[in-house]
Amino acid sequence: MTGIYLYGIVEFPPELSREIRGLGGSPVSLVPRADLAAVVSRSLLNPWPLDEAHLTLHETVVEEVMGDRPILPVRFNTFLRAKEAVIALLDERAQVFRSALERVEGKVEMGLRVLWEAPGKSEVSVNQETGDGNPGTEYLHRRLREERRRAGIRAVGERVIQEVQTLFHSLAVESWLRRLPTDRLLFTGAYLVEPYRVAAFREGVAKAQQEFSYLRFLLTGPWPPYHFVNGAHDETEDTLGA
Repeated sequence: MTGIYLYGIVEFPPELSREIRGLGGSPVSLVPRADLAAVVSRSLLNPWPLDEAHLTLHETVVEEVMGDRPILPVRFNTFLRAKEAVIALLDERAQVFRSALERVEGKVEMGLRVLWEAPGKSEVSVNQETGDGNPGTEYLHRRLREERRRAGIRAVGERVIQEVQTLFHSLAVESWLRRLPTDRLLFTGAYLVEPYRVAAFREGVAKAQQEFSYLRFLLTGPWPPYHFVNGAHDETEDTLGA
């Protein structure tokens, strides 16, 4: 069964300025509704393989459209069954889409991952702490020590994150952070940046790498603003004032 594959939401008019081919080689088109339109192509209603080739093609379509106008990109493998469902989506979320398009207009996303070596475990032995050798007591003390260790690591990590973030306050309009998702990853972040500040943002990351030599900074972008589509961030979000 065929349906509609969704790449993003844009303002309308105008129509697309050039031919774009999407997943499966299908031509990309717009489904308009009032002052909005969905960027779509025809597709089987089966998920496309989650591999580099298909992800790259999805992103290429989004970037091609972004060259002409702001776009709210949607997740890979987003399908709707028919044109009527697309129009219903545009009707139901029209105000949200308009606000989000205004929010990201003239801006791009820069991605940043920061790696670190978390503080090590305490070397205090269990028997030194418990003194009685009781297995149940030893287990409880081990759990308590581990919880304290993790709380200490998180406290140190939060301080470092705040110090790093101060370097980007004047360079990004907003940021979205996921803090301490793994032992090796201090944070992963997305930054909403005006294009003329992209070079300055790169310089800011280079400065951060010099100042925080014990961290490793991995910068990517500019990208379409995937993390700033609807403003519904989780509790780890940070908002930066330009």
